[in-house]
Amino acid sequence: MANRYVEAELLMAIWKLGSDNERLPTSHGILDRALFECRDDLPAALRDNLHFGQTNVGLRCYELPDILLAAQDALLTSEPNPTYLSTNVMIDEEMARRIAVRNGLSTKVAREIGGRLNHRAAMLRDTTENTSHFAA
Repeated sequence: MANRYVEAELLMAIWKLGSDNERLPTSHGILDRALFECRDDLPAALRDNLHFGQTNVGLRCYELPDILLAAQDALLTSEPNPTYLSTNVMIDEEMARRIAVRNGLSTKVAREIGGRLNHRAAMLRDTTENTSHFAA
């Protein structure tokens, strides 16, 4: 589980740098699918430790629940609430930059990766919201 904290730091750092302070999605498999679709862009320290599979609720990243739990445990994200569909990333941009650099990423590259991940998550969230409502 120790490397889950490293993965949590790295994921929160790239999200923070690329998201313009948007909340991190934690429901409906949005982040799972965004990570899968952006996996080739992710740094090896994160990408090489993520595994995906189809489940009865769709595509899932098997490690993501532990990574999100580690992030919350390390106070990288706001307190979880079962009714929330997202969480705040609590680290500031300077800390995110330091984490990225410590993991061999320039701030620019980390920001680009985070931006692509955030953009993909936003597209998936919009698709999920549009298809989860039934017309009356």
